[in-house]
Amino acid sequence: MLRTIAIFFGIMIVITVVLTGGFVFDTFIVSPEEGAASVIFEVESGDSVSEIAEDLSEAEIIESELFFKMYVKLTGNASNLQAGSFELTPGMNFRALVAELTDAQAQEVEVTIPEGYTVEQIGEVVMEALPSISEEDWEEVTGANGKWMIEVGEILDGIPDEQGLEGYLFPDTYRFRVDATARTIVETMALTLKRRLVESDVVIPEGLQFENGLTFHELITLASVVEREVRAPEDMKIVAGIFFTRLKIGMALQADSTVNYVTGKSDTAVSLEDSRVDSPYNTYQNLGFPPGPISNPGMNAILAVLNPTDSDYLYFLTTDDGEVIYAKTFDVHIANKYQYLK
Repeated sequence: MLRTIAIFFGIMIVITVVLTGGFVFDTFIVSPEEGAASVIFEVESGDSVSEIAEDLSEAEIIESELFFKMYVKLTGNASNLQAGSFELTPGMNFRALVAELTDAQAQEVEVTIPEGYTVEQIGEVVMEALPSISEEDWEEVTGANGKWMIEVGEILDGIPDEQGLEGYLFPDTYRFRVDATARTIVETMALTLKRRLVESDVVIPEGLQFENGLTFHELITLASVVEREVRAPEDMKIVAGIFFTRLKIGMALQADSTVNYVTGKSDTAVSLEDSRVDSPYNTYQNLGFPPGPISNPGMNAILAVLNPTDSDYLYFLTTDDGEVIYAKTFDVHIANKYQYLK
């Protein structure tokens, strides 16, 4: 009897030693094989520790689901595991593995949006970086209903009901989690516009109308045109001044960029035929502002509209290499076209 009990306890001690040794080994000592390729591991929102352990085992990142679950619970990390995509290496120890899975940064991608891109162009960049976002997702959140789907505040209140978020997605370099949704991305970009305005000491007026009568939507609209017309900050200020002069004397804005927005072209000088295209965005055929923005402007263009340069110029053109040529009279402007636009 005593011998049987002794054998039983001996076996239990051996099992305990083996289990403990294996647990300690997997927790602290084991490391990936040299040159082992990393894999992207997905954790879905709501996954339990057991489900994550099973998926890690199937991905051959861990060998023991039991030891992993024990480690997570013993270290108090059961509720700290994050949803998202993680770059993991098969064979990494539990301490390193759980450190990755509890990292709120998860796997991220960098997305750079140039100044003057349209919502459609921004969508192409975003969808290339984040293939999980569909064209339908993007169009839904940036379309006419998008302004009610994101929480940004008063800056979107002046957008006409039929218009989407063109003009309000601030061009910048962003880092997004690979599981980011279209809504998260659009909201982040619109909030960045709001934050950059504050950082630039731009006070968003109550009622979204500035003292000079310009509405916030008109500000973004004209800035989007200036952004597409010229490149340098000083030229932006002069061109903004020219546009205000044209508005004041009842002259059409005659901005080639608004015609290009309709035709989908990128001509430095639009053709006579294109300048006659039937669209409310065609500022050759319609007086005043276009109905809404034609691109998403950067801060230089926005500040140029808020602080335009007064001049005697009434005309300008931009050469293929980006140089801006100004003229005070129409005759000089035509001569400049023959000289600089070939």
